[in-house]
Amino acid sequence: MHHHLIVIAKVNTAADSVNCDSLNNMLSELVKEIRMNKLFEPIVVYGKYGYTGIAGIVTSHIAFHYFENEKTLHFDVYSCKEYDLGIVMNFLDSFWNVDKADVVFIERDHGPKITEMAYVGKKLLKRNTPSHNNK
Repeated sequence: MHHHLIVIAKVNTAADSVNCDSLNNMLSELVKEIRMNKLFEPIVVYGKYGYTGIAGIVTSHIAFHYFENEKTLHFDVYSCKEYDLGIVMNFLDSFWNVDKADVVFIERDHGPKITEMAYVGKKLLKRNTPSHNNK
């Protein structure tokens, strides 16, 4: 199993609630929430445009980039162990206060199979666009 979730979201989180410590905690809590095991402690750094973070998990990784000025979050979860997309999106929403998000889920097992979705109004909705599946 090779599942890759890619999220690009506009967020409304309060600027004073985002710092390296809170983001480290967020990554640690997400690892627990999706029932994964840490390979190493999360690393978060602050740079010119915002924050970048990564958490190694035994089955792969969770990574993000948060661009402060645009209030845009780019977030990935790649794993060889199954996880629940709804749990991930609800978790992200609870921390980041997601306004809307474009979501791509890639199942790399056979293909890949690509599913495009939107996260709006606290709901994950499949898009009616054709898949970009390669066979």
